[in-house]
Amino acid sequence: MKRALIIMLVALVATTTVFAQGLEETSASFPDPERTITIIVPQGAGGGTDTFARTLAAKMTEISGQNFIVENITGNSTGTGTNEVIKSEPDGYKMLMYGTYTIVGTSVGATDGASGLDFISGLTLEPFVIGVKADSQWTTLQELIDYAKANPGQVTIGNAGATGTTAVVACGLNVACGNCFNVIPANGGAELQAWVMGGHCQVGIFSQTEIVSGIKPLAFLGETRSLNENLGDVPTIVEAGYGDLTIPYGCFRGLAVPKGTPDEAKNWLADTVKKAFYSDEFQSFMAKKGYLQTFSTLADTDAYNAQLMADLQPALKAAGLVKK
Repeated sequence: MKRALIIMLVALVATTTVFAQGLEETSASFPDPERTITIIVPQGAGGGTDTFARTLAAKMTEISGQNFIVENITGNSTGTGTNEVIKSEPDGYKMLMYGTYTIVGTSVGATDGASGLDFISGLTLEPFVIGVKADSQWTTLQELIDYAKANPGQVTIGNAGATGTTAVVACGLNVACGNCFNVIPANGGAELQAWVMGGHCQVGIFSQTEIVSGIKPLAFLGETRSLNENLGDVPTIVEAGYGDLTIPYGCFRGLAVPKGTPDEAKNWLADTVKKAFYSDEFQSFMAKKGYLQTFSTLADTDAYNAQLMADLQPALKAAGLVKK
């Protein structure tokens, strides 16, 4: 009887040890080298956010040896892609390239982004540019606004999505000018580029990287002139005479995962993002594009987002975008 009891105790100890080892292995198993980590970009391919995400994903792959890819999921002005991540398994293998548009989307009710995500890293802030077709009759922002006021409803201003940050800028500019513009949303920055160059709308609110040869910049929304070498001569919104506008001047970008993702996965991802972000190659990319650095991780990113939401409320309310 005693012998049987001893055998049972030994077996129990062995089983418990194996179980504990199994838990340890499971908790330390992220990431699985056989799995791909997908970064969802909730805008179309070719825009500023997409270019940023693909450049960062390539560097994260190089540094970690883990495969990172970018997938574009458009619709509902970034809400569709955001909600896809929120509803996904919280295991660390699906991330969202979120931004100010996510905060705006939460405020207007397009997504539960602010409450359905765990934020991994804050990355950059990219000031916007007000641009028109290259052969446009307007050469300054003042000329554009004077014409729009004299011809209400005849000038259409486009943005990258109805709940995106560029929509807040477009609506805020419209309100400040007495609602003289027609405001229309595109499905991302690449589509907006095509619209302005093709004459579908006369004006667009763009990221710096979306200003191409077919688009003429009229004003830069940063506090100082652009760090992008191709835009350094573009006057700021203050220099253009509209420094008192209460509109956001750029798009913040960062990375997030579904709420409830294990801490070890979030910590590994945050560390990998940081290494990629501060690599010489990625820093050079950012400098060339004129991005402003706003790097943060985990709890610091949560605090940044909370402040960002508070700061955006006046502009959202003025533009009539806050959910009732």
